[in-house]
Amino acid sequence: WTGGEPRLVPFFWIDPVEPDAGRQVEMALGSGVRGFKVIANRFYPGDPRALPVYRAIAAADRPILFHSGILWDGRDSSRYCRPAEFESLLEVPGLRFALAHASWPWCDECLAVFGKFEQARSLRPDVPRMFIDITPGTPPIYREELLRRAYSIGYDIAGSLMWGSDGAAPGYDPAYVQRWLERDRRLLDSLGVAEAARERLFHGNLERFLAG
Repeated sequence: WTGGEPRLVPFFWIDPVEPDAGRQVEMALGSGVRGFKVIANRFYPGDPRALPVYRAIAAADRPILFHSGILWDGRDSSRYCRPAEFESLLEVPGLRFALAHASWPWCDECLAVFGKFEQARSLRPDVPRMFIDITPGTPPIYREELLRRAYSIGYDIAGSLMWGSDGAAPGYDPAYVQRWLERDRRLLDSLGVAEAARERLFHGNLERFLAG
């Protein structure tokens, strides 16, 4: 899928509380995986079984993309994905991580957690670096409010927002992605977001998330 394609970046979906999760990390790293995806659907992000796995990923200088916010899986699971639960990652030095979907419907809580990590980084340089993935998520009616608050909250957040589509392969739907892209560009126009910030949103911050 990704061999020889520099714009296709392989991530490994891992359940960090599985007994062999550490071995899975080693296997994935040996296969050229560039990052990891975690959905905490039956455990809290700071589960003691998961923290050593996150530390191994951080030691390998790889990022983790976490699902956050409401989880549409037909189960009683969203409680595990509240953004404040990810404060436990303060105990994983050097980690880079992103909260997907801007934690909708807890977007304000997500922004507040971002601010907490940034403040902690001013005290300790090894505090994890948090990114926010604005992949929908947020229904269109909430989208403008999310972007307005993100770009005006006063935190240095423009260097940490990443755009995404939540598209799947196979079956990728470019028309769906184009509609979201055009809608978000119109909102960015209306909010007066500078071109430099847009470049970071659409690709620059993802490159930093991957490369450190």
